[in-house]
Amino acid sequence: MTSMDGLFENPIPISCVMGDSNGALFGQGCHELGMAKATYGTGSSVMMNVGRSPVASEEGLATSLAWSRGGEVHYVLEGNINYTGAVITWLQKQLRLIDNAAETERLAMEANPRDKTYIVPAFTGLGAPYWNSEATALVTGVTRMTGKPEFVKAGLECIAYQILDVLERMDRGERELNRPGLTALRVDGGPTKNRYLMQFQADILGILVEVPEDEELSGIGVAYMAGISLGFFDSSKLFDGKKRKTYAPQMGADVRCEKIWGWKKAIERTML
Repeated sequence: MTSMDGLFENPIPISCVMGDSNGALFGQGCHELGMAKATYGTGSSVMMNVGRSPVASEEGLATSLAWSRGGEVHYVLEGNINYTGAVITWLQKQLRLIDNAAETERLAMEANPRDKTYIVPAFTGLGAPYWNSEATALVTGVTRMTGKPEFVKAGLECIAYQILDVLERMDRGERELNRPGLTALRVDGGPTKNRYLMQFQADILGILVEVPEDEELSGIGVAYMAGISLGFFDSSKLFDGKKRKTYAPQMGADVRCEKIWGWKKAIERTML
């Protein structure tokens, strides 16, 4: 209970306390072992529900609590990325290639799909899963034919590649524990409105990417958890019928492997 130091005439109950990433995980309905979400903001938080027992990662990931409810604790593996949505801001504010974020979808779709430009946005080092504070940003693969659309495309794609890097480590760890592999990623945040980015994310992961109709999943998750705690909501029915836009992989396996190989080489150069 709290009165906020007398601000409220009568004390009110505190029925839920959650961080924003944990709230998004719950709001996305990632309640079962192996389910994962990625929140696209300035940076990104990627979380996977690893069940009722903590998992110690040797893959550059953090182990933390997802939530505790009714005496039952769920744990997560988490990877935090420094620059995802902020790359779009960099393209706009520093490079002045775009006037607003909405332009990036059209420009990326106009770009030469065979262009091999990569941007590694290690402006303040690399976060998960590399944790290299000495790494610096890198642009590679530029040719005479690389123009604004290709550069913007590379800026969007580096967001998806960084999510891939974290999920690869999570999925590998789960498979080593003989747990089911990841089949879908639930996503939220402003950049998820970008159809090019979401399709490329599905292509480069090789799994479904699911974008909820609802926005502000962090707030929704906290509200749902509070309502369940107070008995307002039935947790068994609360998430039924949630509408999601689904992106399925369309990229061929050979193309996907070639693109990922190029990204990994770019990461290696960044950390030299």
